Amino acid sequence: MLLTFQDRLRIPWRGGAKQITLDNVVTLAILIGTLLLTAVHFYLCLVIMLLLPLVLLYLKRLFGTIHPKTKFFTIWFFGSCVYLVALFELAVPLLEILPQENVGFVVLMTLAFLCLLKAKQRAVLNHLSALPADMNGVESGKGSKEQIVLFSDRDDSDDGATDSDSGRLACQLCRKYVPPRTYHCKVCSSCVLRQDHHNVWLNCCIGKSNHRLYLAGCLFTLLALLVFANLALTAVCHPTPIFTLYGIIVMMPDDCTDIFFQYDIALCFTGSVYALIMASFIAIAIVKQVCTEKTANCIRKIIQKR
Repeated sequence: MLLTFQDRLRIPWRGGAKQITLDNVVTLAILIGTLLLTAVHFYLCLVIMLLLPLVLLYLKRLFGTIHPKTKFFTIWFFGSCVYLVALFELAVPLLEILPQENVGFVVLMTLAFLCLLKAKQRAVLNHLSALPADMNGVESGKGSKEQIVLFSDRDDSDDGATDSDSGRLACQLCRKYVPPRTYHCKVCSSCVLRQDHHNVWLNCCIGKSNHRLYLAGCLFTLLALLVFANLALTAVCHPTPIFTLYGIIVMMPDDCTDIFFQYDIALCFTGSVYALIMASFIAIAIVKQVCTEKTANCIRKIIQKR
């Protein structure tokens, strides 16, 4: 009966109905139940919001060991964004928010969704399923005598071996020649062009074909989360004006001491805190990307000078 129920559980989609597995339903149920529980009491909100990042980091490490190719974090991330949009449109008092502010938030979240979904869809273009066209001559021994390293993972150390016959990069796991700056992802079981990292929140590798879309999606998501937190907090708390930007008065929350006396107001407050936690993780990811890019550019300049 359980297998029959799981097979019948589908939603309409373009090109045919999509099956919803029980693990997807359980993930969404845990997410929504946890966020709804935070609005019951202040101390409960404090405990959950402090433990939630630690639990997610622990699950990330645990799944990386027992089940690396999991959709848990992808469903959690996109489910969180959908939950915040629904909360903003249904629970946040729209009478306290200007129409252009509401439209701005929806546009930012829509752009974030489109960029991240496109980045996930284009991830497969980074995978090397066959020999590139310009490497066909390698098999016949017509390749150049470039010095390369035989590698098996993301580590760029020189603990491999050199293919003296072809003089090209060769992946030890895939048993094929690959272009420079190509790394093998053990989670995707494929070589990835210019792999930056394997992103568990999108359940795909970030590489040459989707790196810019990933950065744009992170930036739009960060802006959308900050806008949501500001508008929701200033709507349910006592706001204070800070400055005016293009005719719009930018305000910050001043007093949020009486928010837990009403459940829907507390729900908006806890959603804002959750949005700020998400924004912190995304900001760290963006800073890490910027620092990594600067380090890589410095290394390239040093190599070119030598």
